Amino acid sequence: MYSTALCLVTVALLCGGALANPVPSSAPPGPDAALCTRHARSLLFGLRRVLDAALEERRGSGALFHGFNCTELRAELRPDSQTVAVCQPDQYVTCFDQNSSSFSESECLENIRGDLQHYKLMLRDYVKTLDQKQKSQSITELTSITSLIQTLQEECPLLPKSKEPQTTTWVATDPFYDRMDLCKWLKGLHIRTVTINRVLGYISAGEYKK
Repeated sequence: MYSTALCLVTVALLCGGALANPVPSSAPPGPDAALCTRHARSLLFGLRRVLDAALEERRGSGALFHGFNCTELRAELRPDSQTVAVCQPDQYVTCFDQNSSSFSESECLENIRGDLQHYKLMLRDYVKTLDQKQKSQSITELTSITSLIQTLQEECPLLPKSKEPQTTTWVATDPFYDRMDLCKWLKGLHIRTVTINRVLGYISAGEYKK
């Protein structure tokens, strides 16, 4: 009964609203999982801090989202990502017969790696379009996010390493519209980071292996 309830809760949270908190593990995580979940939480909280600060300060001329309301814009997710599809438990909730679960940990982690790499390079390339001499708060905050992503990539032993460098993912156009696009991508990254936290919590619990 307890195992069935736990699995149903996990499925609901994986497919639920994007602004919820990370899913706690039902079993003590091993050393590898503990590193992964810790750095994933750091990324989530760091991203929330940057987004909250940017939304609160959008009236200032030097603010990241000056001149428009970021909250009204839709989130932009990596278009070719399969993370949500491959990282949730079997669609038929095979907690009643866990031995038949089709969840693939390796495929799930590979997709998470791709998402992290995409957003890291996107933010890195966006920062390169800014005036580095100004040493603005925006550069500092965005660089802090890329650093948190890189730390998660390097310190989480469960994640496969990047196979090859990707090409430039950001082409500058107009500074105003670039910042609007950045708003959409950061909101998308927030959604995906919540998913990553939930998935790593699910893998840490190891329920699908029982």
